[in-house]
Amino acid sequence: MEATLGTGHRQFVLFRLGTEEYGLPIERVQSIIRYDPPTPVPHAPVIVEGVINLRGQVIPVIDLSQRLLGHPHEVSASSRIVVAEGDTGLVGLAVDAAHEVATFAAEEIMPPPATALSSETAEAFEGVVNHGDRLVILLDPEKVLPRASYSTSIATEEAQSGV
Repeated sequence: MEATLGTGHRQFVLFRLGTEEYGLPIERVQSIIRYDPPTPVPHAPVIVEGVINLRGQVIPVIDLSQRLLGHPHEVSASSRIVVAEGDTGLVGLAVDAAHEVATFAAEEIMPPPATALSSETAEAFEGVVNHGDRLVILLDPEKVLPRASYSTSIATEEAQSGV
């Protein structure tokens, strides 16, 4: 990976998981909604909390804390679902809080330190950037959003359960 990613400026939706701050490219985010417990899907992968109905469309909700940190997020009044466009359609990402959109110059974005991350976790990170006095981990949507295997599993369960 190069020392910088691309040229110009890029915008990211910033959100929190535990004490860490993350960013997802704004062009992949459709909306941010209040957290409402999703309807569970039997036999779904552990990172799938369930499904929600958003404006007539059934969308799987992924526990991003479980996916990235290995433990479920704790639901609070500030919890949100970031609705993002994945390669198989819309997916909801359950996060602890979503709080701003930030713009970063490409030269501000640094590659993540490979030695500090497991190979599975490292692949989900596009880079890191200083934002004021905070460090923001920028996520690669192609790697962090569910792949077709999750969506196929969810769709199969929905068909079987009549959701």
